[in-house]
Amino acid sequence: MFKYSYIYVIVFLDLISISLIIPVWGTHLRNLGASHFHIALLGSTYSFLQFLSGTPVGALSDRYGRKIVLFVTICICAVAYFLLGCVESFILIVLIRIIQGCLKHSQLLCKTLVNDQVPPDQQTAVYGRMNGFSSLSFVIGPIIGGHLMEKSEGFYSLTCYTSVIFLINALVVWTTVPNITIKKERKSASPFNDLMEVNWKECWPAFSLKMLGAAALFAYFSSVGLAMNEKFNLSPSEAGYTGALQGLTGGITGFTAGKIENIFPTKNPFTKCFYSFILLGSGFIGLTLAPNIIIFMAAMIPISASSTLIRGFNNEIMYEQSSSDHKGLIAGAGASATAISRFVAPILCGFIMDKFGNNSGFLLSALFSFTGALLSICLAKRSKFHVE
Repeated sequence: MFKYSYIYVIVFLDLISISLIIPVWGTHLRNLGASHFHIALLGSTYSFLQFLSGTPVGALSDRYGRKIVLFVTICICAVAYFLLGCVESFILIVLIRIIQGCLKHSQLLCKTLVNDQVPPDQQTAVYGRMNGFSSLSFVIGPIIGGHLMEKSEGFYSLTCYTSVIFLINALVVWTTVPNITIKKERKSASPFNDLMEVNWKECWPAFSLKMLGAAALFAYFSSVGLAMNEKFNLSPSEAGYTGALQGLTGGITGFTAGKIENIFPTKNPFTKCFYSFILLGSGFIGLTLAPNIIIFMAAMIPISASSTLIRGFNNEIMYEQSSSDHKGLIAGAGASATAISRFVAPILCGFIMDKFGNNSGFLLSALFSFTGALLSICLAKRSKFHVE
């Protein structure tokens, strides 16, 4: 079962190091004097650099080997995260995040390891276990990070621990990963190629729903940490427990998605997206109206569950509406579409929050969600899927 356990270890260590910082990152930047818009712009810049640099980093791993590229990028990220705890200038933080945005592609390279090492009939199971370890890291990491943040020089200590985990991960990579190179001619690759080659007349419904769902979630992630801190004055450890609750809910939903799907009164994935978007938007409204942290945390549960379901239903739509020889292209284009939302939504959210306050970020997420619900029900009436 765990023949490819080294991949699971790399994925887990990579994400637990990130999840240590995520719940307190926005609060730290606010303490340094950054506005909501500046924080959102920094996050969007990081996402855009990830979008641009993913293809070149993948090409480098083809040429020089997965092992060496993964090892070098992890080591550089270890140094970069340590430096984040040493500087207090927002400009220097931006420069460090630019380096991280260009090189932090551990998850992408782990997926290429799966494609290289795992037989096709076993890849689905391996990806499922990777998702399980990813969810586990986001249950454990925010709790540990929250408690570390409360100690003296908390953020500095947090970045030191994060850097150490990256170095441990680099050691795991060096001692376990086979150095695989792909000796074949490559066409000149660009992250925009997938979007240019897609038959948009066929695939626009799936991509539109994917972008709306991603926009709702990225706007939410941009605002939830700051909202908890400024609305309820939570301590870092309390914020960590709320992040763990969300990770746990997403993990449970992912493992039980098949059983949950049977509850829906229809087999039409557009209709199932409609119900899920309604649940998602209702959760965001609940966050906006929550008078205390208990109700706030309760509203996070349907958000985490419905967002997991939406991703699954959207994949069903994409693959059903694409021919068998274009599924890889559609998957790549879907990732590019998500990256666009990841870039645009936080900037828009930060601007709105500066103008109208913390709750406006949740209302923006609700707007994206209910727009997705409206589009889903319109598409359900004209789709080729049969309601049973």
